[in-house]
Amino acid sequence: MTEERKVHTEHPDAHVERSYDGDAFITHFAKRGAREIIIMDANGHTLRSTVSPRRTYMYVSNLKPLVTMGHNVVRDLNPSNDMTFLRLRADGGEVNITLGKDFILIVIQRIKRKSSFKSN
Repeated sequence: MTEERKVHTEHPDAHVERSYDGDAFITHFAKRGAREIIIMDANGHTLRSTVSPRRTYMYVSNLKPLVTMGHNVVRDLNPSNDMTFLRLRADGGEVNITLGKDFILIVIQRIKRKSSFKSN
């Protein structure tokens, strides 16, 4: 018998595991409005993600330099401090980045819009 092997031509970080049915960690964040969750190691390599490999790569490639710059700014202001959390907010959503010693957690949340008028 011969085994068929699938060749992946996507980005090297595309080996992301995506079976999260019943995952308590993912369910916890989803109940609180999380739309997408990405977990990376300290070097910026994706460990787990709830989104497609292409979208994961887009987030990581855009947010990793921002995290590095933020970390450098905090260190320049006070060398004894370290950045542990970064929050970015826009009209449509919010990006929360938690920086641990061994991991980086990115949670993208949707923002519930309140109507600007009241009905009588």
